[in-house]
Amino acid sequence: MERNRFVRVLREARQTGKAVAAINILNYNTGRAVVLAAHRANRPVILQPSVGTVRRYGVETVAGMAGILREMTNVLVVLHLDHCMDEELAFACIRAGWDSVMVDYSGEDFQDNVKRTRRAVEYAHSHGAAVEGEIGVISGVEDEIVREKGHPASLGETLRYLQETQVDAVAPAIGTAHGQYKELPRLNFGLVEQLKGYNVPIVVHGGTGLPETDFRRLIACGAAKINISTALKKVYLDSARSHLADAKIPPLEFDRRVEEACSEAMEKFIRLFANEDIRI
Repeated sequence: MERNRFVRVLREARQTGKAVAAINILNYNTGRAVVLAAHRANRPVILQPSVGTVRRYGVETVAGMAGILREMTNVLVVLHLDHCMDEELAFACIRAGWDSVMVDYSGEDFQDNVKRTRRAVEYAHSHGAAVEGEIGVISGVEDEIVREKGHPASLGETLRYLQETQVDAVAPAIGTAHGQYKELPRLNFGLVEQLKGYNVPIVVHGGTGLPETDFRRLIACGAAKINISTALKKVYLDSARSHLADAKIPPLEFDRRVEEACSEAMEKFIRLFANEDIRI
């Protein structure tokens, strides 16, 4: 059995024609909400704090939190660092026992992207961790990374990237974007389907706002990991605002209600990506 949790869940997703939800948690409450959702759905899940979240709480603290959350369920819970351009932070997470990191040097030229990603892969693999990389440029805002204009990935460029970096998963730019969509994007389903024939799991970034039909088609084409970030932030803040209107609500009850709202919303994505008959 594959020892690395990240590789294991993505390999199983590819083999079963499903995808794993990778959700950008913000704190313990949202982490607990996501794990409880995964437990109810009986599906593995990837907790992927952003660089900002990790800097806020600390590498070891987040790792310890993930360990506590794993004790709440028998489903596989993966701890993955999202969109990191800081090599030292990524390496610190690896040393602290995180399952995987996503290094993002897609804003650099191809050779620099390859060189820096390859260095991360070598370091991670020597510590039993895995690496996700990005090829092409995915537009939008993701934590401290702001890219106004995207650059689509091509099949040839992606295959070269895979061969030269040996990443464990790849996020090609297929037309999605981070944040809220002003209009529905035109996705390159063909590239996802072409990459399905290669032995590297495909990751879709910018999942929030895509219609259910696009999610199902991406999974059918071979997407194994789909990222959700903005949707969780929105339900977290919307729920908090609505319950703050009740001046008499006790703090613990406030936390419970916000957590419950987040958990219900994320469970829909987890079940949808498992090809269940559910609407988001």
